[in-house]
Amino acid sequence: MLKDVVSWLDYSVFDELALVIFASCFVAIVAWTASLRRESTHRYGSIPLSDEVVDPRPQQNTNPSSNGRPN
Repeated sequence: MLKDVVSWLDYSVFDELALVIFASCFVAIVAWTASLRRESTHRYGSIPLSDEVVDPRPQQNTNPSSNGRPN
C-alpha cells in the first residue's frame, strides 16, 4: 500500500517549486542591494579594510533624559 502511494508521487513539482523559491529570493536580494544608498554601500564595503570595530548600522537618536521608563 505505501509503495503504491510513493510510486504515484510526482517529484517534478518539487523541482519547479525549488527553482521558483530560489529565483524569488535571488531577485529580492538583488532588489534590496540596488535600493541601498551610496553612503551605506561605502560604509559596508569599508568594514573588512578597517582595523577598528565599526557598527555599520546608523545610530539611533535617543533622548538621554528619558531612559525608556514611563513617567
